[in-house]
Amino acid sequence: MELRKHLLPSAALVALLFATTTTALAEEPPATAESVVLTGWLHVEDLSFDLTTVEADVNGAVLYAAVSKTGRFTLNLPINANAVLRFEHPGHLPKQVLVDTHFADAGEAGQHTRHLSFAVVLEPERHMAGLDYAGPVGSIAFDKGGGCAAITKERTLVPSRRQKPMVF
Repeated sequence: MELRKHLLPSAALVALLFATTTTALAEEPPATAESVVLTGWLHVEDLSFDLTTVEADVNGAVLYAAVSKTGRFTLNLPINANAVLRFEHPGHLPKQVLVDTHFADAGEAGQHTRHLSFAVVLEPERHMAGLDYAGPVGSIAFDKGGGCAAITKERTLVPSRRQKPMVF
């Protein structure tokens, strides 16, 4: 009986410590007053993200985001910046997304949308019949009046440019 009395509180303490540690590891990075946090999930056909790249060209500087084994990535973009996000994976069509954070801090205090989550599905090249995206597939911006997120999608396809030398 003595062993059982001491075992129950010890087990409860271990479970409590494990639960708080797991919760602390799963928290999102905090958004600062000068940044917009983008959290995304990539989807590719082969389910391996070892060769996947996520880069952001922010006002001429290139930032790279680490991609987890589940396809998750996080980017912190500064307020009042223009960025081009580029997603690439071997054997898949690359995608670009335009991001404009100029009015992310507009609106009433405490109501700013500074953390956006989204998914990016990269299509295998062999399923696209020689087609490519005409330009960026979407844009993320913020409304001037209230700082609300404004998202657009564009998936126009055009024939791929073939980089072959001309023979006369």
